[in-house]
Amino acid sequence: MSEPARLTVIGSGNASNAAGRGHSCYWIEGLLAGALMVDFGGTALAGIKGLGLDPRRISTLAFTHLHGDHIGGYPFLLIDAMYDLRRSEPLRVVGPRGVEERLESLLSVCYGSLAEKERSFQLSYHEVSPGDVLELSEGLSLSAFAADHQDAPEAPLCLRFADGEGRSLAFSGDTRLCEGLREAARDAELLVAECSALSQPCGAHMAWEDWEAAARGFSCRRLLLTHLGEDVRGAIPQLLGSGLDGVELDFADDGKTLELW
Repeated sequence: MSEPARLTVIGSGNASNAAGRGHSCYWIEGLLAGALMVDFGGTALAGIKGLGLDPRRISTLAFTHLHGDHIGGYPFLLIDAMYDLRRSEPLRVVGPRGVEERLESLLSVCYGSLAEKERSFQLSYHEVSPGDVLELSEGLSLSAFAADHQDAPEAPLCLRFADGEGRSLAFSGDTRLCEGLREAARDAELLVAECSALSQPCGAHMAWEDWEAAARGFSCRRLLLTHLGEDVRGAIPQLLGSGLDGVELDFADDGKTLELW
């Protein structure tokens, strides 16, 4: 694509919207004909429109996993597409095993028979499992890696998007430190990864102390920490001051934009 590749943070908070931030959702331009969206929590549509972006431009929506703060906004996206902005272009949805059943069930729970109504646009679902590579377009692929966040049969993912020139963008989703995260991040221009608390325990999530211990083992060039708990958000100046070994560090905030390449 001729336009610069750019990432806009739509939401950078955790499931409880710590510090008033939206659920972790990301808008990427310059990789596809249209926008690529990663995750779509309950606050996503409001966040997109609040930044003056048009959700009809989303051509591919990729989910790391199927927890509510990452999929909860999906029914509102379809309501908007069907009855407000009246989408006409196809929408491709990619996610882990069970993504179609979960999203269609969520739509049915929220809006009943809406799930069965005719749509003015083509909607397609594509399941990916760890080890899969999906060609999204000529020159852009999605690779899936196993995350460590949920018990089977759930199959959470870390994702990597790679262009035809060897450049890549990776997302951790929610996960403990695991080999899948390291592989997704390998030689990435940017890794967007969670940091849910300063220290453990914080459930099946990464904490700042985990990143301090593990950062040297990551080969990504830049690291954008997101899914931030209140303690992390409040400590950002000190954390930036201390830094992490071997990686260029930044923290996400709603509305923040980064040039990828």
